[in-house]
Amino acid sequence: MKKTFSLILLTLLTLGLFQPATALAEESQKLPSGIERDQIGQKIQDYVKEHEKTTAAMETAVFDKDSTIYQGNFGYMDKEKGIKADNSSVFDWGSVTKLTVWIAVMQLWEQGKIDLEEDIKTYLPENFLKNLHFDKAITMLDLMNHQTGFDESLSYTKGDKNIEENLRMLQPVQSFEPGTVTSYSNYGAGLASLIVERISGLTFADYAHEHIFQPLGMDKTALLPNLSDNPYVQKKRQESKAYDTKGNSLGTAFYEYGLYSIGQAASTLEDLQKFAQALLGRKVLFERPETWNTLYNPTSTYPGTDIARNAHGFWINEYGVSIIGHGGNTDGFSSRLMLDLESGIGYIVMTNQSMEENYNYQMPELVFGRRKTADEDTQKQFTPGYYLSPRTFLHGPLSFLRLMMPSIEKIDNPAQNRILNTNFWTIYKSKGKITIPVAVVDYEKISAFDYYKDYIIVGLGILGIVYSFGTLIISLLLGAYRLISRKTVEHTDRTWKVWNLLTSLGILAVPLNLLMIMIPLMADDLDSLAHWRYMLFAALGLLLTAAALLPLFRKSRKKLSKGRLFLTAMTSLSALAVVANILYWSLYQWWVL
Repeated sequence: MKKTFSLILLTLLTLGLFQPATALAEESQKLPSGIERDQIGQKIQDYVKEHEKTTAAMETAVFDKDSTIYQGNFGYMDKEKGIKADNSSVFDWGSVTKLTVWIAVMQLWEQGKIDLEEDIKTYLPENFLKNLHFDKAITMLDLMNHQTGFDESLSYTKGDKNIEENLRMLQPVQSFEPGTVTSYSNYGAGLASLIVERISGLTFADYAHEHIFQPLGMDKTALLPNLSDNPYVQKKRQESKAYDTKGNSLGTAFYEYGLYSIGQAASTLEDLQKFAQALLGRKVLFERPETWNTLYNPTSTYPGTDIARNAHGFWINEYGVSIIGHGGNTDGFSSRLMLDLESGIGYIVMTNQSMEENYNYQMPELVFGRRKTADEDTQKQFTPGYYLSPRTFLHGPLSFLRLMMPSIEKIDNPAQNRILNTNFWTIYKSKGKITIPVAVVDYEKISAFDYYKDYIIVGLGILGIVYSFGTLIISLLLGAYRLISRKTVEHTDRTWKVWNLLTSLGILAVPLNLLMIMIPLMADDLDSLAHWRYMLFAALGLLLTAAALLPLFRKSRKKLSKGRLFLTAMTSLSALAVVANILYWSLYQWWVL
């Protein structure tokens, strides 16, 4: 009997019908891309050599849950001084920092201290959010999925205010119903960190150190705006220089983000790897294994599909396999953390270049396979046109900023568009609207008129301002001439000139007031963004409307010459054009700030 069994087993092995454990072991030596583990180092080095002319510093690691497969340091932290990147170098995390917020939230959820589907007002100070426009409540899951409906928000680049004070400043307008539109929101993640503070009784920095960094042995990580919570990191970061994607110096490019929980963390590559391996190996951070399962369970999908998009704040990207993680950018650094939960392989990269893409988005293909974009059927459904990103200032008194932050893409061919050509996307049609969900934002197709109307309104306002400026200059010159020649002016003529002069001055006061708002905004000095300037816009709007309509109710207009009637019409129309801009851009809404 034993002899017969041995013969059968030998036959199965010979025919290849039964694979021994060594075959599985050989398969596990390959990365998701198909590249052998022991070859990835050379592949990365070759890739870096191809891009070394535009590379400043880059550090990367490929790992599994227990060990490092490859780790490499390349380039210079300070090219001018010849300081090379090494294991002691410190890099900004950027928005990878947000993962600490979501881990903190899930720790509190595990302890039963927060309900992810509860109205966040339950956890915030009373009447904290003042620009909500929908009855549907915002939940923690909405914050995690970036589906709060908030417009874009400004960043306060000083460290003298705590998280709550930062979130009270310049709150974004809610333009969409919660849960309906995906639009990446720093403000939403900031709210989540405030909730962590209020539930735990700790500052977010203290919470992160006590419950995340210290348990993982991350002793070279800082989080506070000035990085003072880790003197080593603070010193090393000031020694680091930043560069643009062409390799041009940006200085230290260090800014203190008041809302530090959404993007201020800085550390060595080793510390980031400790964090990433804990996430990959499901170690230390949670008490129960079930919490890890919940964390990685998808919480949002691409509309109209079952394709996962987000899992409790972790973004899901499609390469050769589905990747979970987060990317980050500051004014001078880029970083990314990527995990393949199926194969148990992770990848991290840190660079001292702003908006860097070669190592943050393309090189990961060596580990995880080629990035996926839309499938052929989806590509066929695409229709050319204008597509609006909701991650902008759609409403409120800061909406004029969208003119300086283009949020509309004219897309004729997805293959020629840098966003659609390099990211996974789908097409969703509902209620007559066409939406392209891509990466961290939903692009909505709009009409050509919707695209041009911003510029039409601004153009009319500019024409009115130019006319008023010209009128004012000519009036001053003529006034000076009459004063010198001592010519008298009729009462009717004088009244008209006073009206024309004051109306023109009122028109010119609008761009001047806007300039006084723009100056602190461009300098990131949000403290100087005074409410009274928006009150002034409201007053100017009322006065200019009255001035524009006044000639219609004055009998003296009948005595004016045709030339004066034409000029009266032009001045009134100029005033109304400027008022239209005040209304269109909501410059009168001082209470929103």
